[in-house]
Amino acid sequence: MQKSGNFKKFATYTLTLLVVLAATLTVARAAEVFFSPEGGARARLVQAIRQSRQSIDVAVYHITSIDLADALADAHTRGVRVRIITDREKLGEPVRAAQILRRSGISMRALGVPASSLMHNKFAVFDDRLVATGSYNWTNPAERVNYENLVLLNDPDTVGRFAREFNRLWQEAKE
Repeated sequence: MQKSGNFKKFATYTLTLLVVLAATLTVARAAEVFFSPEGGARARLVQAIRQSRQSIDVAVYHITSIDLADALADAHTRGVRVRIITDREKLGEPVRAAQILRRSGISMRALGVPASSLMHNKFAVFDDRLVATGSYNWTNPAERVNYENLVLLNDPDTVGRFAREFNRLWQEAKE
């Protein structure tokens, strides 16, 4: 009888410890933070794009990074739904990254009125499970010379709010 009681106590203690440890690890991974220049923000975005299996929704002012454009085009090719909202003035610019995105067939829309308003968000939602946001622009200077930040969050409520905002903007945006 004594051994059975000790085993139950040990099992209860072990289970409690595992639950606390799992909760601690979840909280510790709730946010990732990167700074630029050269702080790994672009590499982490490319990783998030490559790990996406269902959907990527991007709302950014402008994309000039070839690495990010290539990763988005590759995701689209492997069947991931990719949607991009950018600023009206930037949508038609003949930059190489935009050409890559257009050639790949990615759905792109624009917001903003020239000389009046900008689509100045900087966020992306990956598989409705992860959001990337911050001051980090998806441009070459952002990675190499600008002082910017990128925060990745996996909190379901936060991700859901960003996903709803993207969908609202998508409905408002023009092709």
